[in-house]
This record gives sequence, structure tokens and C-alpha cells, in this order.
Amino acid sequence: MSARFAQWASLSPWSIISFSVGSLRQLLTNGYALIPLVYTGWQQGFNSPWLLLVAAGLVLATLSYASLQWAKYRYRLQDAKLGIRQGLVFKRAQEIPLNKIQNVRLEQPLYFRPLGLYSLVVETAGSKQDEAVLAAVNYRQAMLLKKHLFASQYLQTSPEAMPADGESTAHVNEPLQAGVAATTASVQTWRQSEGLVVAKDLKALLIFGLYHNNLVWLSIISGSIIGQVDWESLGQTSLVQGVWHWYQANVATGLVYQILAALAALALLALLLSLISIASAVLKYYPYRLSLRQGTLHRTGGILAKQQDALRLHRVQLVRFEQPAIGRLIGRWTVHFEQVKGNEVEQLSKRHLLIPSMTQTEIPQALDRLDGLATKANALPDRYQGIDSGWLWRRAIPLALLPVVMTLLLGLTPFTELLFGFTLVALIGLYLNYRQWGYHLAGDDCWIHTGVLGQTWQLVPLSKTQDVCISQTPGQRRKSLASLHLGLASGPLVIPYIPLEEARLIAETALNLTREDPTNWI
Repeated sequence: MSARFAQWASLSPWSIISFSVGSLRQLLTNGYALIPLVYTGWQQGFNSPWLLLVAAGLVLATLSYASLQWAKYRYRLQDAKLGIRQGLVFKRAQEIPLNKIQNVRLEQPLYFRPLGLYSLVVETAGSKQDEAVLAAVNYRQAMLLKKHLFASQYLQTSPEAMPADGESTAHVNEPLQAGVAATTASVQTWRQSEGLVVAKDLKALLIFGLYHNNLVWLSIISGSIIGQVDWESLGQTSLVQGVWHWYQANVATGLVYQILAALAALALLALLLSLISIASAVLKYYPYRLSLRQGTLHRTGGILAKQQDALRLHRVQLVRFEQPAIGRLIGRWTVHFEQVKGNEVEQLSKRHLLIPSMTQTEIPQALDRLDGLATKANALPDRYQGIDSGWLWRRAIPLALLPVVMTLLLGLTPFTELLFGFTLVALIGLYLNYRQWGYHLAGDDCWIHTGVLGQTWQLVPLSKTQDVCISQTPGQRRKSLASLHLGLASGPLVIPYIPLEEARLIAETALNLTREDPTNWI
């Protein structure tokens, strides 16, 4: 390890901006419920001088806290470890082994773009959060740090090309006079050896935002605000009255017209609700480029905040091909490369490197370029072996009996009628889930298919299996069936109600592969 980063170094004072934004983001993330309250108060009129005093105090407290974070933040690279020290009252010291680093992301938030600075984000397998964030570093410094962090995997630079030992180490934002030539040469080498895997244009990202829609945040923010609207007064406006008269004259005259109008209204509503998802997809990923360099995946993109994600290919534990209901209609898939899962419950913000808006023909082309992936599959299967119907009956019969028993006890009431309706919907969903649950063994890989309206293929390299378990209920034993449990570092997987011989075959294949493979699964 070079002595350049062997001494404790501080971050640039510009990192105070990053610490301040992070504190405000955390405050706002935990305060979504206050948005309707603020909106309601704003409608009634905020005229208290205390509002300005509170806002000024919040800004001052945030800047003070961020300044203390910067003053007490130190890092170094020594003995194949990344050391971090931070905290004023509650001090925290970390030592991250370099061979346990999964991802190294290079991000450029909007507030760093005029300064030409970046944030270097380090992720490992054992945590639900980012392990380290080195904020406010310039591009050359970031690439030099990234080269050191991934030194054991790629860019095997000779000692002569590495920064010389014994050179002084100022804080991280000062220009590195020595080693710049070596870093520039390294960057040029990366670009020359870059192997483009996938590139996505604006149209593909718009489609991705449409079918990968997430309405949670829109519901949280807009739900109570919509409740503040005076619908009675809105219904008396000339525009609404005109639309209603047009509906009565042209649509309400026939059942077919009403069905078509309802479908058109639902489609328009889905499109409107998808606008946030579409905008988010474009701002986060455009222009999307995924490349493979020296066994490491690199994803670049982002409009407001430029991002450069890096993931060692051999750390991928599972490849998941997801196709939601809308994606199934338009023939688009999202490919997720799942990594080692931490011991704690992961946050929603935990990233998996993904490829958006993939067609059926683009998937084989991308897989063929991923040399070094544990799996050897090069296309999605065209079939799968379904699970036994015993899985369905064991769940459907108790569910169907519930409204019958409640009706016998309470009689036919509005409650029991509603219960019958919910039960019918649940049974339909259960049946659709059963119809799409299956598996396909292809050499040393096992495919697992699930879904209800959409569908998901999970590609499991059996060489990544950590443990296998075959379980049987008394009913399964009588029918020579079993449930197969596959333990992976990315999380457990289950294939229920399959023939016992098939379960043993998959389990023995996994055990034979892991017994003969001495490499580290992580």
C-alpha cells in the first residue's frame, strides 16, 4: 500500500456542504408526515415571526453540526484496510478490509457539479448502509482512491507506477502533485479497455419509468393534500359541468361506451401517476451506460447527480429478471445483479446494480458480454416445471372456508358479503401465483420462476449456494414431494412442492460444486 494515503487525512472543507445536505435529507425523510400539516397551515396563512426564527435556527444548527462532522472526519489506507474515524461525542472508528468491499460508487451531486468535485461511496456486504463516504474529492483523486480500493482485483499497477512511499499527505482536497501522471495513464488504460455491455437512450428510460412505477411516495405526499380540495365547489365549475354533460350525451348512452371510457380513464390515471416514476428514472439514470472492465461492472449516468457505480462481477450472488404487469404487456425486463445481503434488514435505499428496459433479444447479448459471472446461462428459459397442486390446496381450502364459517355464525350480512369478495380476489391471486411458480435446472444453474400478473426469473448459480435443506410435511412424504431451501449470501430461496428426486438432484449438484470449488463465495 502506498504511503500517500497511509497517514490520517481530512476531507476538503467543501464536504461541509455534503454533510449539511445529508442531515437535511435525513430530517425530511423522517418528516414526510408533516407535509400535509405544512400545506394546511400554509392554506390558512403563516404569518408568525417564529416561523423565520425556527427556519434560521434549523439552518444554523445544520451548518454547525456539519462543520463538526467535517472537523472530526479522518481516513487512511493502511495494511489493506480502509480506516475511518469520525464523531465528536460519540466517536466511531471503522476498519474495512479492502477484499470485502463490494461496490465503489462515484457520485456527483448537483451542488458539487460547479466545483468539479465528487463523493466516493464504499459499500460492503455486512451493512445495510453505506460503509464510508469520502465527500468533495476531485476526479483524479477519486480515481486514484478507487484504484487503491480495487487494487487486488484490477489495474495491477506495478510498484513503479504507484505513488512513491514517503510522500507527504495533505488533506484530500489539495492537488496531488506526484502520481497525477500515473493516475491519468490509469484512466486512459481503463477507457481503452472498456467493454460496453449495455447503453440505454432516453426512450428506453421513459419506458422503464412507466412500467417500473412506484406510487408510494405520491400516495404519501398527495393523499392528505387531495383531502383539502373542496370537491363540491370544484364540481360546480363550468369545465366540470361541461365534461359531465358531454359524458351524459355521448358515453352514458351505451354499456360498451361506458366500459371503454372507464378503461381510458384508468389508463390516463395510471399515466399521470407514473410521471414521478418516469421523471425519477430519467434524472437518475440518463445517459445509462454499463461497461465491464477488468472483471468489474461500471454503471454511469444521472442528470442532477452524476453517478458511477462499480461492482465486482464475482461478487454477484444472484441475477434477477423482473417483468411487472405493464412490462409484460410491452415486453420489457429489468435485470438486477443482487449482492451479499447484510445481517440487518436492508433499507429501501439499498442499491442493487440493475439494467433497465431490456427486451427479450437484448438479454442474451448482455449476458454473453459478462465474462466472469458465476453463471454460464446466456438466455431466459422458454419453459419451467411447475410445483405440485398440493401447495395451492393447502392454502386455498382454509382461505375459502373462512367466509363460509363467518356466514354460518353471523348470517348473510354486508360484512360477510365483503368478506366473500375479498376471499374471491385472494383465491384468484393465489391461483395465479401457483400457476407461475416453477423451476428449471440447466447444468450448474437453477432458474426459479415466480409471479402473479407480472413474472420474475431468478438465476441461481449453484456454485454460490451456502447451504441446502430438503424438508417434507406428512402430506408431501406420502406423495414423494419436498420443499427445497437454497441459502445464498443474497438471501434464502424456496422451491416448494417439487418431486423429491428433483430436490435431491438440485441439492447434490450444489453440494458437488461447492465441495470442489475452493474460491471465496463472496
